[in-house]
Amino acid sequence: MDAELLQPGQRIAALTGLTACGEIGDRLAFAGGVVVDADASQLAGGAGGETVDATGWIALPPLADLHAHLDKGYTWTSFGQPEGSLDDAIACWIDHGENHSSDDIKAAARRHLVAALHAGVTAVRSHTNYHLGDDPLRGVRALIELRDEFAGIVDLQIVASPGASDGPDDLGRAAVALGIDLIGGFPHLAEDPGADLERNAAFAEEFGLGMDLHTDETLDAASTGLAELAARTRHWPAGVIRSAGHCVSLSMQDAETRARTLAAVAEAGVSIITNPLTNLYLQGWQNPIATPRGIPPLREILAAGVTLAAGGDNVQDPFNPLGNADMVDVASELVVAGHLTPAEAWHVSSNGGRAAFGLPPARGRVGDVADVVLVRAAHTAEALAERAPDRIVIRDGRVIAVRRRVVSSVLDLRALPTPPSAPTSEGALL
Repeated sequence: MDAELLQPGQRIAALTGLTACGEIGDRLAFAGGVVVDADASQLAGGAGGETVDATGWIALPPLADLHAHLDKGYTWTSFGQPEGSLDDAIACWIDHGENHSSDDIKAAARRHLVAALHAGVTAVRSHTNYHLGDDPLRGVRALIELRDEFAGIVDLQIVASPGASDGPDDLGRAAVALGIDLIGGFPHLAEDPGADLERNAAFAEEFGLGMDLHTDETLDAASTGLAELAARTRHWPAGVIRSAGHCVSLSMQDAETRARTLAAVAEAGVSIITNPLTNLYLQGWQNPIATPRGIPPLREILAAGVTLAAGGDNVQDPFNPLGNADMVDVASELVVAGHLTPAEAWHVSSNGGRAAFGLPPARGRVGDVADVVLVRAAHTAEALAERAPDRIVIRDGRVIAVRRRVVSSVLDLRALPTPPSAPTSEGALL
């Protein structure tokens, strides 16, 4: 069977004819939800699904969005179309957030998850605020319902993120009872960042939950929340999630400070999640000359042995009028603005995210989960450059989404020119 004919729901036993890319060679075989040794006998048997000719396609690890805000998506227009800094976006959210209903949240969040699915994103970690108005937990409940709806298709982790004035006590306990996955927060926005970090960490410990904090989302080099987070959680058991999103101030600090901080982060097992699209948009508005850019030093983070993941962050909301739930756009910015190689950028946006999420690896090795994204491209750089318009998403050995580009133009109506055949004196063809 040709890969071009695949449809959602079909089960795959083997992929043949792949263009080798990264760790994945020219064929893959699946059985029992994992990658198995693709020897000739297994390929010939075709048991448990289709044997697919994937000539012209590469297989890449599925994408993971480790920092989303599903409760805010697609609100840029209805919330006044703000254009500006992080402070402007926060003010806009405060002005309009009370009118953001549960139905609005759930409809937009579902739209986001469906778009992510078609883009090859099979894991999403989303923060949700305690919302203004009479029902502050409406975002939490909406995402929990969607977590059940998308189970087995897109894994969803929910982070309840109180503001500095919310306090984690009453609302936090109610959110934990509803079934959130992680404790969130914004210590760098609090009057006393250290006290706010302690409050959130103690709350996470009380309930045996991990923590994912917005950390140092500022170009102020004096913001050192990442180092404080590492010190506070270094004694936590290895399996307990502790993540730091943004970490923008790290890029403004001197090399010695960065090295010391990253060594502590690696020792403590804290993962860093970079969000280039939103931070490139939000940061630097007050610096019209030699504008600093809101991306931490990615290569130094990787070299320090820190787990690095990436997030799309905001999708068409007051914090970013763009964004489309496609992590390929994020990976592309990790190359252009973050100076990673295409292969490194895809790794950060896929298996780096899966590691930070707590999911098993999907590298295409024998024993890994049978999850890949087929992309019609010659290599990873082309996939990123062309934004991978044709994708087939496979999870647990089953096709769960297909995305194909269909294009046409008036040029298609013209007759093809006669093939050149007469050699010139220089040996070229006319």
